[in-house]
Amino acid sequence: MAEPPLPVLAGRYRAVERLGAGGMGVVWRAQDELLHREVAIKEVKLDPTLPEGQRAEMRERTLREARAAARLTHPSIVAVHDVIAQDGRPWIVMDLIRGRSLAQAIRQDGPLPPRRVAAIGLAVLDALSLAHSRGIMHRDVKPANIMLSHDGAVLLTDFGIATLEGDVQLTSPNALVGSPGYMAPERLRGTGDGPAADLWSLGVTLYAAVEGQSPFQRGVPVATLGAVLTEQVPRPSRADDLTPVLLAILTKDARERPGEAVIRTALHRVAQGLPAGPIAPQAPPQETAPARPRRTGWLIGAGVAAAVAATAAVAFVTVSGGSADPAASPAAPDPRAGRFTAAPDPCTLLTEPQSRAVVPNATPMSMKAGQDREAYCSWEGPADVRRLRVSLTHQAAVPGKAGPEAAHEFFAAERTKTKADEGTNPLGSVGPPRNVGRVGAEAFSYDLVSLERVSSVIRFRVSNLLIEVSVSEKGERAGTELRRQALHTARQVAEELNSRD
Repeated sequence: MAEPPLPVLAGRYRAVERLGAGGMGVVWRAQDELLHREVAIKEVKLDPTLPEGQRAEMRERTLREARAAARLTHPSIVAVHDVIAQDGRPWIVMDLIRGRSLAQAIRQDGPLPPRRVAAIGLAVLDALSLAHSRGIMHRDVKPANIMLSHDGAVLLTDFGIATLEGDVQLTSPNALVGSPGYMAPERLRGTGDGPAADLWSLGVTLYAAVEGQSPFQRGVPVATLGAVLTEQVPRPSRADDLTPVLLAILTKDARERPGEAVIRTALHRVAQGLPAGPIAPQAPPQETAPARPRRTGWLIGAGVAAAVAATAAVAFVTVSGGSADPAASPAAPDPRAGRFTAAPDPCTLLTEPQSRAVVPNATPMSMKAGQDREAYCSWEGPADVRRLRVSLTHQAAVPGKAGPEAAHEFFAAERTKTKADEGTNPLGSVGPPRNVGRVGAEAFSYDLVSLERVSSVIRFRVSNLLIEVSVSEKGERAGTELRRQALHTARQVAEELNSRD
């Protein structure tokens, strides 16, 4: 049966050829008739058996994720040009990449040389680092989502969209999403969803590239899940100098994995034909509060679900076992660090009346990323008309600079970047940064218009913390009331931070 004709989207994107399909989407080659260029369109399909309320929620979540991804501009990220809601489902307009995926390269050419794999890993790591710095997790890094273009570029695709797609069909808001053989143990257990989990997926991807297959792939999904949760990573036989990098990234405990900077240095050395060098974890393992569980599940039958639950329980005991040395004493605090030893929970910086004065009837949702260095809290109302977001970045002392001094330099660089971004582009517009008084040690504000939403953003610094408060609503321009609420909320956050020791 012939495919039904694809409508012209937004009056300008006309489908020319179907390129492929999978999971929840169909990708088309299309012509942008306004700018006279070729693009790719992803048609995101939602399960028709779901109740309309769930379909509407998933549709809006897809649009929000894609709009966030559209703000990422990087040579190793497939650019998102437009996000459209039409015919009851989302459509994502992206760059058209001429080339093949890493998965296709592995199938067609077999295992890749370690130096080539390290170079691919560097490009993908740079893309992930930018996304993580903006609070965006990919959640489905795998060979099929890495494109190798004919001109030699390496690009990561499906940013923000991958959370709703993958090898597992999404049939419920509680369904596990992503590709089982590439998902980090903490994501499978629902105990973590930060950058370390994306880096784990990158590690599995590079392992598959150099060895020809994922180390955890089994014949059935439940066996794959069990392997990720409980089995040790087989030592690769073809990886040479890349071996210690892969084994370090694929440590079960996220706290014992190396951070992005260490991985970048090691991959760079291997790509140059040198040994990887020492690979240490980002920070010594320490007692941390358990992460807020994510709503996940595996809807493949009660018997399989029970088996997954059993393996997850075993893995949790294995990873969490051990006891602290009672004789050990905590290290003395670094007097150069600044007032804050870590980013506090941003959801605690506003009282319920304060947050609901901005977003009525909203409940806070928090997320941490990267060894307590970054965290954010968001409030969204039932109708999604008004949103509030508070994010924190913790800056520790660095060689030659105290924490507040390093935070000041970072803050100044961000203000310069905002000034450089000023103006209109195909995705919206950034207003000029304006100085703001009586908010932290230094502050500025600006307006951001993206598609059908407008945001008033306040960025400021308190000692060695960098804070962003954003209030957004549906509209085309920021009004006085929106700016007033953003500024008032930022001052409440600053007051609460200044009251803490």
